[in-house]
Amino acid sequence: MLQLRPYQEIMVDGARMEFQRGIRRTCIVAPCGAGKTVIMADMASKARVMGNRTLFVVHRQELIRQSSKTFSRLGISHGIVAADYPMMPDEYIQVASIQTVVRRVNRVHAPTIIIIDEAHHSTAATWRKLMEAYPDAFVVGLTATPARMGGQGLGDIFESLIMGPTAKQLIAWGNLAPYKYFAPPVRADLADLKVLRYGDYDQKEVAMRMDRSEIIGDQIEQYQKLAPGAKAICYCASIAQSQHTAEMFRQAGIPALHIDGDTHRVAREAATEDFKTGRIRVLCNVDLISEGYDIADMDAVILARPTQSLTLYIQQAMRAMRQDPDNPEKVAVIIDAVGNVYRHGLPDDDREWSLESKKKKSGVKPEIPLKVCPQCYGAHKPGPVCEICGYRYPGEERAEPEQRAGELAEILELEKKRLRQEIGRARDVVTLEQIAMQRGYRPGWILKQCELKNIPLGGS
Repeated sequence: MLQLRPYQEIMVDGARMEFQRGIRRTCIVAPCGAGKTVIMADMASKARVMGNRTLFVVHRQELIRQSSKTFSRLGISHGIVAADYPMMPDEYIQVASIQTVVRRVNRVHAPTIIIIDEAHHSTAATWRKLMEAYPDAFVVGLTATPARMGGQGLGDIFESLIMGPTAKQLIAWGNLAPYKYFAPPVRADLADLKVLRYGDYDQKEVAMRMDRSEIIGDQIEQYQKLAPGAKAICYCASIAQSQHTAEMFRQAGIPALHIDGDTHRVAREAATEDFKTGRIRVLCNVDLISEGYDIADMDAVILARPTQSLTLYIQQAMRAMRQDPDNPEKVAVIIDAVGNVYRHGLPDDDREWSLESKKKKSGVKPEIPLKVCPQCYGAHKPGPVCEICGYRYPGEERAEPEQRAGELAEILELEKKRLRQEIGRARDVVTLEQIAMQRGYRPGWILKQCELKNIPLGGS
């Protein structure tokens, strides 16, 4: 029998109680690092003891291998339903690729329980087809972000949510590494980005604005400054941008590779292994390493793709926060080169999840209580002192007793002048958003500045 952590036991018990009260589809919400695969393994093992079959379904080949490895390490016998794997249909626990199992429903014993990994994908047609094939099965989803990529709820699939611990709690308990978040100024003009129907930016347009040598050079400079030598995942908007970024890292003497969904499986596995062993320091990709990528000693992420999707942002930003048993002092580094923190807040902010879709409000986005230090570009909660470098924000705390009033007045006047000049140089909505967040201005200030400067609001 597996030994679960107390909060894991509570989540497993929660799913059982939901089934007992007549709920047939429930979703467990737990952040990256909460041990979702172990939770799934425990549920499957207990189901087998009761004579019930479990189908554990994932959406990527890497997750098949990773999940099977975890099950084997825990001594749990299982079959695999995926391309290039022999079927063992009599096993009571099956780890399955969604793309394969929907084509083999007639060759798989009907499960009592279907467990869906990364359940925010479950609204897609292939997942619906799977659940329609086994209408009598109980369904458990697991995800850190119970919403579609566009922000819509999962209420048309699940009947209830079981809330696990928050990211803040996991950090406090030592199950997740703490982090430092840096948001350097964005040199790319991200104003007027087209937003597609499903709610995110047009990535072709994003790539055109981000795939420039001077912008990629900034990202490399920030990596060398903030996380020198760290194992880092870089998230890009296009294959071309990712390839270009990897090439420029190599030119700077930093071992880097690009992989994408079309990279041959053998080459992807080799790249992942080289990254794990440290032969590759930076792995560039396009949405390939957002979920289930379990490398504990990965130290940093570089966000080089702006996104309107809170789900995608959290999945990517938190990817480096897994605890490393060999480095108990680990502090993850998040380098936000595109200002995603201004759209979504910090990755461990407390959020209220719901099965219902939230209606989007017109106009300016709600204010996010956040500051970005003008000295180190560290993002943190409002306060008189930067939590990362110790910079003291002028005018936010009392002057030392020995300071003379005249000297203080002169310092404050110079600082006011600098702040006015910074506003004067702003030429797009993104820059104005950054200034507003740093200074705690209300959303109406952005509208007013756009009106004064004749800056279109666009899709920001």
